[in-house]
Amino acid sequence: MAHAAGDTPDIPNHPLAIRMGVIAGVAHNLIIGTIMGSFGIMLASVEQRLGVSAEAAAAGIPLVLVGSSILAPFVGVLIAKISLRLLLLAGSVLAAGGYVLLAFTQSYALYLVAYGLFFGPALSLAGSIGPATLVTRWFHGNRGLALGIVHLPVVIAIMPWLLHSMLDGIAPTTLYLTIGLVTAAILIPLSLMAIDHPPGRETEAPVSADRRTSDGSLSVAQLLAAPRFWALCLAAVASMTSSIMLGSLLVPMGESWGFTRAESAQLQSIMSLAGFAGSIIFGWLADKLGGGRSLALIGFNCAMLWAVLLLHPSFAVAAIVVGLIGMHGVGAIPTLGRGLSDTFGQASYSRGFGLNTLIGLPFIASAVIGSAKAFTLTGSYDPAIKAMTVFFVLAIVLGLFAATGPKLEGPDAVPEPEPA
Repeated sequence: MAHAAGDTPDIPNHPLAIRMGVIAGVAHNLIIGTIMGSFGIMLASVEQRLGVSAEAAAAGIPLVLVGSSILAPFVGVLIAKISLRLLLLAGSVLAAGGYVLLAFTQSYALYLVAYGLFFGPALSLAGSIGPATLVTRWFHGNRGLALGIVHLPVVIAIMPWLLHSMLDGIAPTTLYLTIGLVTAAILIPLSLMAIDHPPGRETEAPVSADRRTSDGSLSVAQLLAAPRFWALCLAAVASMTSSIMLGSLLVPMGESWGFTRAESAQLQSIMSLAGFAGSIIFGWLADKLGGGRSLALIGFNCAMLWAVLLLHPSFAVAAIVVGLIGMHGVGAIPTLGRGLSDTFGQASYSRGFGLNTLIGLPFIASAVIGSAKAFTLTGSYDPAIKAMTVFFVLAIVLGLFAATGPKLEGPDAVPEPEPA
């Protein structure tokens, strides 16, 4: 039966759910942590080895982000139709292959291939959508908390420090090869241990049976036609845009407020570290309040926090505010996951999450580029901060609207039909 959002689920998780959560957490951390965590520290060696400029070498990560975002909706559909175990395995092999290619290539074109055609698909398959879908399928109780724990940014936090300490004595090519071999040695066996679905039926889309796909989910077109899907996505995108924009521009933004470069870099570290707490806290809150209400709470808090930045506060106050923004940004990921699976059924999750990734891309790109352009024109980041504050006010309304729908609980739930 359908339940109101915010009800606490009492459906027990399958005994293998914890094992699937560990597999998902290791996959997410190793794929995203090594790709993102190694990039900056290895840039100088790439410039030297390939004989390219800093700007050319830096093209790798944008290729990964654009490639994974464009592929995300297709990956979401594939996961609903093909064995998740095989797709996790494919992502793991692609990631390992990308590092092997980076270790041996002397070609800038192949360097771009490694990031665009190896790491981009790997990020969607085994770094974001695949692991999150595995958790969503296996967890009924504490699903938001499980998603929060899986998305803890452990590897990305330690990777730069680890590589920096090793670069003095080990050649960069050897480090790339080592990362690839470790990735393969860990993720290939773990991927083969993944089980696509728990025994029993997952919650299905809240429409009549004749309007669902064969696996009980909504199609891409049906999700895009659902107002609550857009409400959930845009409410989450506000927080994700906030984190990426601030993380990308915090050093020049801090300098524009009169902080030194070292102090501004400290703010960036504080923001990253705060993400550890946010992932767990908001995952837990999503289980208690529901995804929509939790996203509305994030919107309210962040609207206040960004408004404080307009005051150009002291370093101590800025550190607290930036840390809290980072905490809320990471917290939006498990919150969105809980909202999508509760509103549209576990079976629809992979499609919904994939679409959300693509929907967020133009907002994130516009925010980063537009903020830098606004500073060039006005000498201040205040216009960008005001725009972000307005976006969060809108996110409050969207989150509350998303919370008005029924919440599905349990593998035997019979959803109530609702208009598309």
